[in-house]
Amino acid sequence: ATCAASAGGGGEEKKDDTVDATTLPEQLDQKLIVTEETASTSVQLSSPAPAVTQEIAKESTTSLYVLYGSATGNAEHIAKDVAATYELYLKNPSFIGYFPSVVCCELNDYKKKCLSQWETEPPSNTKHGVIIVCSTTGNADAPENSDRFVRWLKRKTTDSTQPFKHCAYAVLALGDTNYDVFCATGKVIDKRLKELGGTRCCPVALADEATGLEETVDPWTGSVIQKLAAECNGSTRIQGSVAPPAVAAPVAVAAPPKTIVKETSSSSSSEEKKMEFDETVPVVSQSSSVGVATIRNLLSLLPKDTIPAVDNKSLPSMVSSLSSCELVNDEELQGRERENSVADNMTVSSGSSGFHYTLNKPYESTVLSARYLTKTNVECAKKASELVLDSSTSDEKVVEAKNLYNNHFPLAIGDDIECNKNGKRVIEMTLSLPDDFTLEYQPGDSVGLIVPNTPEATIFILSMLEKNHGVLPSQKISVDSNHPITVEEAIRTTIDLCSPMKKKRLFMLSQFAADPEEALALRLLSSNEKGNDLFQRYVEDQNRTVIDILKEFPSCQQLITLEGLLGCLPAIPPRYYSVCSSPLADRQAENGSYHLKVAFSVVDFLTPSVAEDLNSGKRVGGLATRYLECICSPFLNNPSGSFKVPTVQIFPKPTHEFRLPTNMSTPLILIGPGTGIAPFIGFLSHRQAQISSLESFEAAETASEGTWRGGYELDPEELHISKGDSTGLNLALDYVRKQKTGEIDLYFGCRYSDHDYLYEDELEAFKSTGILSNLYTAFSREHGKEKMYVQNIMQDKPECKQRLTEMILNKDASVYVCGDGNAMGKDVQVAIVNVLADKLESKQSALAYLDQMKTSGRFVLDIWS
Repeated sequence: ATCAASAGGGGEEKKDDTVDATTLPEQLDQKLIVTEETASTSVQLSSPAPAVTQEIAKESTTSLYVLYGSATGNAEHIAKDVAATYELYLKNPSFIGYFPSVVCCELNDYKKKCLSQWETEPPSNTKHGVIIVCSTTGNADAPENSDRFVRWLKRKTTDSTQPFKHCAYAVLALGDTNYDVFCATGKVIDKRLKELGGTRCCPVALADEATGLEETVDPWTGSVIQKLAAECNGSTRIQGSVAPPAVAAPVAVAAPPKTIVKETSSSSSSEEKKMEFDETVPVVSQSSSVGVATIRNLLSLLPKDTIPAVDNKSLPSMVSSLSSCELVNDEELQGRERENSVADNMTVSSGSSGFHYTLNKPYESTVLSARYLTKTNVECAKKASELVLDSSTSDEKVVEAKNLYNNHFPLAIGDDIECNKNGKRVIEMTLSLPDDFTLEYQPGDSVGLIVPNTPEATIFILSMLEKNHGVLPSQKISVDSNHPITVEEAIRTTIDLCSPMKKKRLFMLSQFAADPEEALALRLLSSNEKGNDLFQRYVEDQNRTVIDILKEFPSCQQLITLEGLLGCLPAIPPRYYSVCSSPLADRQAENGSYHLKVAFSVVDFLTPSVAEDLNSGKRVGGLATRYLECICSPFLNNPSGSFKVPTVQIFPKPTHEFRLPTNMSTPLILIGPGTGIAPFIGFLSHRQAQISSLESFEAAETASEGTWRGGYELDPEELHISKGDSTGLNLALDYVRKQKTGEIDLYFGCRYSDHDYLYEDELEAFKSTGILSNLYTAFSREHGKEKMYVQNIMQDKPECKQRLTEMILNKDASVYVCGDGNAMGKDVQVAIVNVLADKLESKQSALAYLDQMKTSGRFVLDIWS
């Protein structure tokens, strides 16, 4: 088969192994095994493409545009994987792609990087290609890096321009069925692109975080470029409509000692050796690795048995998110530093420039205080504080502090009450905010926290790279042409070493396994055909990270380089925590400092013990929460004296839905078991501050007249307001006096009333002062008592049933639900439907009423999974 050469080829006839991007045949699912010899080779395709039987457009006049909207990094990784896959094909000189290049960026960069090309009319009967991957945050919000794009799509003025009339597009929407509005942002984008003139090349794909994104993502990424090219090049039918090949990550391995080589696109000579996986040759078990032994045990294999081979078609298709990393020498580093110093001197006032803090530009916040909300013994915090208060605090001291907590709080799987309580530690942490109010929040918002990898994981990787490849922690590198950083900083902050491995990452690692049986085992774990149960038992149940895999499959350490790691692993996702304070209440506090508070559970648990898995039953700690517990130890111990306060990097994550009603007279039902209570403490504090403000309004009115209702003189200066201010406040007072403060009922649940009853004193105080009308509690682990959850008391306790019916049906109360979404959110909705069904005569009527509440904003969830 012959095809015309791509642009720049001068019309020269290509050899018979030329492949057209729109006719990638099923036979081309050959997986590339990357070794030292083949690290910089081009992709070798296993067989020629079938003859093209119809004339199609040779090449697009514009790039393939891959855009993403991402909050936690999933959508970003998928989009970059799609872009990297196509870029890898383009590096093969035998490959002819319809799109000559790829542009991959955030959706909010659409105007700067994409719009002018989209609006340019392409050659007759062709279109520009656009791929969008977007998640949904909160209960229907667009991610921060896509919000401007979504607002632009929704504007009526955008309709008249029809900006996508020259584009064909495909949308992948990411969501979570624990939320009521599933994949809302992706669906809106897909709908609006069509309304704005776009040509939809395939239905919007909906990937569910609750059941596993891979089920939808892998098939979609395997075929979307082919489908889009077919739509863009003017053809209506492409011979051999099959998924394009899944290819290996474009990463280099086994670089020369003390050198980090930048990936090149040069093709290999015929003399270069390639190591391709041959499924027809059985691999005799000779491996001594723990990983292989465990896989064999879990499969109940005999010594003579081999680990099953898997078909390439069942392996993941996504590839590297990072494409290059290069060593920066001293001369080049000095040049870049001079450029940066010029930029650094060009400063502007953050207050006047509209600057705000984001994931990429976080605020370095000081930890002002911390306390256990659980009845947790603080003796260990006292010992740990002696370590972290040391002026020479290092990674080793943090590790030592963690070990102190491990020893002080032993865990067990089962009914041991003390061990269960040890694993349930909740901390409230107070964080500083900038004095110029450039980081503002409202009750209901969350804050994102950026944390580094654990010291243990960082030290392991740095040691591995230095031992096997001569890479020193202090060397400077540039990742994807960004500002140079040290190797140590790249490992500590750039890639995620501590999250459980995903199948596609395991497959990438399999390509670096020098031991054939290790490669077989990793491929099997990556397989969607034979490896699902094994992956569940070996990886997910045991929470295995890349560190665990590298230790248990040690031959991977010999070949994988720094660039290989950067290509295999995603970025560390931020951790989000609900704010449990009120800015209004904070400003009324005596010290007047501007800060916020968050509450979090310290993640600390044991994985199940399995006889076939020698490394099972290990203790797992949360990357962020165990680190925070350590650095907060001096505060947890109620310290005296001064010490160096720790800092953390944060950024705001506003919500548009989970807000207090503007009308204070609206009754509220707050349902927040566990740490789901956190935002409601902010709600109640804010309501209390609002009522206090009303009292100040009345005082201001009286002060402007010079008298006080109590019969004594009041100096207006004591109110910290001017006479003019008091006049304005009187106008507001006329309005607020006409409002009644709505009743508030709160439902809280936890395990033990004597251990994790969070904010018990505060809730009782809110009740005694009338802020809370009713407080209902449920405890699921009380000794000698039946397990009770909030959904149980809502529908089984007569007082609660009657009150819910009255508040929802008669008083038009708004309902807020916050907490772990694994089951609670759905169970609470079922309970409300059951309660309302008694009055509305049927469950169908109750469901319809609940849907109406959601539509009108009277039923709002903040659920995490």
